[in-house]
Amino acid sequence: MKARLTVVAAFCACWLNGQQTAPQPEGPTIPKLTDVNQDILNLVIHDQWDRGTDMFGGRTVRRADAPSGSQIQKNDEERQEAARKLVDAGKLQSGKDFFYAALIFQHSFEGPNLILAHALAATAAAKGEPSARWLTASSFDRYLRSLKQPQVFGTQFSQMGGEWSMEPYDRTALSDGVRALWCVVPLKAQEQILEDARSGRTLSSTGIPDCH
Repeated sequence: MKARLTVVAAFCACWLNGQQTAPQPEGPTIPKLTDVNQDILNLVIHDQWDRGTDMFGGRTVRRADAPSGSQIQKNDEERQEAARKLVDAGKLQSGKDFFYAALIFQHSFEGPNLILAHALAATAAAKGEPSARWLTASSFDRYLRSLKQPQVFGTQFSQMGGEWSMEPYDRTALSDGVRALWCVVPLKAQEQILEDARSGRTLSSTGIPDCH
């Protein structure tokens, strides 16, 4: 099985009178945003919902009907096909449009999809979407790994033989200054994240908080 980035999400139960958990939503929160194509917005919301995140509800959800890994992959492929049609038809305009499309293509093992994710994230960053800078770096690392080449930013973690690893990783290819330009934490912070994960703690993000 190909290694993939693992995101660990903590579920926080809300208790009523110390005994009952609050009911989970039946579906994801879908806002109306004036600066986002509604079709790409719906696709990315369901991309995140499949992974247990109510993207605009601000919480992680535990679903009785949570899809299996194979079903998520099938859904990802269908979303990527739909997103590609939007890209090819010129339907994406804003930085957020391109950012959300990049998120959808980021969930792939295929080189062509990952390089498209990288191009879309870079376009979003160029259009002033700050969240896209880390995704630009992350998608590039994922693309390198799809080619069986070392990552260079240090955004990817995988469990090999039960232990967390960032390898293969060329730590000398980029300076921490370049990493910072793309909202990626420096090597020392990455080493702490890796050490924490190996100690059983939650895997933290390599993104610099509030990076603009």
